[in-house]
Formats: sequence, structure tokens, C-alpha cells
Amino acid sequence: MKILLTGANGYIGTRLLPRLIEDGHEVYALVRSRYRIETPQKFQFQLHIIEADLLAGIPARHFSRVSKIFLS
Repeated sequence: MKILLTGANGYIGTRLLPRLIEDGHEVYALVRSRYRIETPQKFQFQLHIIEADLLAGIPARHFSRVSKIFLS
């Protein structure tokens, strides 16, 4: 399943992200800065980083790719 995870580099997001990927999901991780998130080599094909700020808005094209959204 394709999942959008907001706050992927926050307290909850950093714990939820590996679990979602280990469960076989493809994750679109929303972060304010791509330099603040570590991407383990084993996750590279299942993890897509989206650099954006929720307050500024997220382009609709990101929502059309996912089945579920987790707000963390």
C-alpha cells in the first residue's frame, strides 16, 4: 500500500516509518527539510522523500499517489 507520512522525521514519524516499510508499504515521507531525515540504504526503493511545509500547502499530485495518510 502507498502511504503518505507527515512529520516523518519527528518523534512519532521516526518510529512509524521503519515499521511501515518493514511491513511492505511504499512510503511517501513529508518533511520540512530532506537533510533532517536519514534514509537507510535498505529503504531506498520503498521510501520517497517529499520536502514541503504543511502550512504552506502540499501539491495535490502527492495525494493522488497514496491510499492512506498518517499525520504524525
